[in-house]
Amino acid sequence: MGLDKWLQSEKTEKRKKKESAAVVSEDKELEDIKEKVKESHKTLSKFTLICTNSKCKYQKLLMKRALNNKDKICPKCNNEMKVKN
Repeated sequence: MGLDKWLQSEKTEKRKKKESAAVVSEDKELEDIKEKVKESHKTLSKFTLICTNSKCKYQKLLMKRALNNKDKICPKCNNEMKVKN
């Protein structure tokens, strides 16, 4: 084996090790993000809002800790919406 081929094979081995280490670190980051999402999901509440206007019949689902007054207003007809949990 010539010296050039030997040096190139070492470089490719180092690259493979770096790439595999990068993949492992990305996997750990993704797992951490998924855990944070699950934890934040536990603190959120699901709200079903239904427009009180019988002609409008607009509905929306919100995942929030608490509702604002802005959330309770129908975007179509500007009437107040009924909260259904």
